[in-house]
Amino acid sequence: MVRSSDMETDVIETEIGDTIGMVDDPSDGAKPTIYEVGYNLLGSLSEDQAVSGAGAVQAILKSEAISFVGEHAPVKISLAYTITKKVNGRNERFDSAYFGWVAFEALPEAVVRIQAALEAEQNILRFILVRTSRDAVAAAQSGAVEAPVLGNIEKPKREAEAGGEVSEAALEQALQSMATEDAKTAE
Repeated sequence: MVRSSDMETDVIETEIGDTIGMVDDPSDGAKPTIYEVGYNLLGSLSEDQAVSGAGAVQAILKSEAISFVGEHAPVKISLAYTITKKVNGRNERFDSAYFGWVAFEALPEAVVRIQAALEAEQNILRFILVRTSRDAVAAAQSGAVEAPVLGNIEKPKREAEAGGEVSEAALEQALQSMATEDAKTAE
């Protein structure tokens, strides 16, 4: 990918083999920046293997002499959609993964090498590498960041109407109103 001098893309999202975006250009200067790598480990791993996989991510980071800012140990999650990855020469489909993240401070040239090492790690299903701040990491660790709402989003509930007799005309009008409302929410 060609990068012009005015580009300031700082996100890397990769499904092993596919890179979307780039991190800082090492020629931009040599000041350390805070980064976070969020990763999904293969859902077929046992809990012990997932812990080892998280250790492998940390070993990659330590090899670049970074300083750790924060982390969250991997936990098993259901994926929003199935991801296919070639494992041991055959395509496997994953509906779950172990999600974890690590925040660290590093020089931009080290982040380029970290990205390459993460892409080569066989137990990583997908990862994203972003620039962040100490405040954002502290908020995530303290729980100050709201968790996403999980579950089904349903149509709004209608209020119960007060009792009494309803004429045929009023009933027909109410049914027509409800059908119109349902048509609007279906769009």
